[in-house]
Amino acid sequence: MASVELSQVYVPVANYCVQMMNSLNEFRKHNILCEVVIVVNGKQFFAHRNVLAASSPYFREMFSSNMREHLENKPVILENITAEIMEELLNFIYTGSIKITPFNVKDFVSASNYLLMTNLKETCISFMKAMLNPSNCLGIEAAAFKFNCTALRSTASQYVYDNFVAVSQTDEFKLLSADRLAEYLGSDDIRVEREEQVFECLMQWINNDIEVRRGFFKILSQHVRFPLMSPYYLADHVETEEIVLSSPECTSLILEAKNYHMLPDRRHLIKGSRTKPRRSMGVISVIFAAGGIQGSTVMRDTFGFFPAANRWSPLAHMIIARCRHGLAVTGDMVYAVGGQSREGAAQSSLNSVERYDPRTNTWTMVAPMNMRRSLLNVAVLDGNMYAVGGCDESNFRLNSVERYHPATNTWSFTAPMTTCRSSPCVLTCRVLYVIGGVSYVGMSLNTGEYLDPMTNTWRAIAPMHYKRASASGAATNGKIYIIGGWDGSVHLNSGEVYDPDIDQWSLIEPASTARWDAGIAVESDKIFIVGGCDRNALCTLETECYDPEKDKWSKVASLPVATHGIKCCTIQLPHKFA
Repeated sequence: MASVELSQVYVPVANYCVQMMNSLNEFRKHNILCEVVIVVNGKQFFAHRNVLAASSPYFREMFSSNMREHLENKPVILENITAEIMEELLNFIYTGSIKITPFNVKDFVSASNYLLMTNLKETCISFMKAMLNPSNCLGIEAAAFKFNCTALRSTASQYVYDNFVAVSQTDEFKLLSADRLAEYLGSDDIRVEREEQVFECLMQWINNDIEVRRGFFKILSQHVRFPLMSPYYLADHVETEEIVLSSPECTSLILEAKNYHMLPDRRHLIKGSRTKPRRSMGVISVIFAAGGIQGSTVMRDTFGFFPAANRWSPLAHMIIARCRHGLAVTGDMVYAVGGQSREGAAQSSLNSVERYDPRTNTWTMVAPMNMRRSLLNVAVLDGNMYAVGGCDESNFRLNSVERYHPATNTWSFTAPMTTCRSSPCVLTCRVLYVIGGVSYVGMSLNTGEYLDPMTNTWRAIAPMHYKRASASGAATNGKIYIIGGWDGSVHLNSGEVYDPDIDQWSLIEPASTARWDAGIAVESDKIFIVGGCDRNALCTLETECYDPEKDKWSKVASLPVATHGIKCCTIQLPHKFA
């Protein structure tokens, strides 16, 4: 048998490196061939220069050539590390193993941060993430911030947000600083089922040291969203707290919350985060669009636009197909009023009204108006809904106004306008305004009027710069915005803003395209204009957003279908329907 000639063979020896490091560790323990003396709290530790340098960039820099001469034969003194932790660190450096417990992990993070031992620091971070619970998450978050552990801090913070109510019952929560508590109370991300729980968490923190913490109540209570509480809870629990009654600032917030419940049509006047549900409460603010015309078909479809996600989603169909109708919110319910059931057919004008409940994503019929009305608009004032103008089934333009009382489900006539108007803008800005539209003789109008609540009569306001019919109107921050429309000869992309305090109109930045017969709604002080027809009378699915503060337009996600004669409003929709 021929022999096989082997030139060379590489054979790894099992556990050689482990055995070598174990031997070096024994050398360390018995001060054999050690060149370095480390002193921690007066206790000496012996070690090998090369092993330390290979394990820690801190030691590598210390033992580099430019420092070697300075440190020759001198002990290395380390601060901010205990002797017990140093012994464990040296064992880790020589063996790669370490015993981490909930009691020493923060000390190891501190030491590894100091000695730039990234591998140990990451091991400790993984351990701390795994041990997170309501009782320790605040302490871990604080340690992560102190030692610049960004990922750990993010994980710990999210744990606090997700378990806020349970965390509020712990000893660590009682020791939380006022500034940090304010951050949590002001966040949309704390997970609570009801805003009442936020108030209870605040009171637990205050009552833990009420004499010292009383002074923080004024600031911290600003982060509690009282309007989102049950009015019964406000009366039975909030207003009975001595610290609330003794705080003028807090009693002002309670009054705001009461007005929010008693005057739902004025809720848009309460600005800021206090009326915005937290994300965990299961609702989201949505632009709600209903009805309209696609091609020649009048639609029952409704859609919700989610500004944060920049997307549209379908919602429950209306019972009756309708376009050029009215749409408004009162008492958290949406009402679709009148309109046409067939495109361009006056005889198809409707007096029917249906109500949408966002909580169940369902429609029900309610009492009809006294008259059929298409090309109308509606708005809510003092909890009642006003259906204004429009055309009847004979295509006559109307100056009559009907008022709907949700509590009694009844309609009644109120003072008629001075001018017959179809396709006007109807909105409330402290009082009821009707602006633009088409006159009795078919002319586009630039005039406007408001209903004087003292005399129950209509009074004229300053005319707009342009005549506008089928324009889109919205109110925000005490101003009225009218956008687009038809002036009798061309379709407009211009817009203007009205200041009721000085009875004056000013032009704003034009939209990117002319638009009429479009929907409009306000969300977070921004104005969204939806669908409609362009300057060539072509139906569009584009949606644009106007920022009044910046006087700028931007495009957002388009409607699923090109639609005109559509109407919009803003609602709070449960996440399950999103």
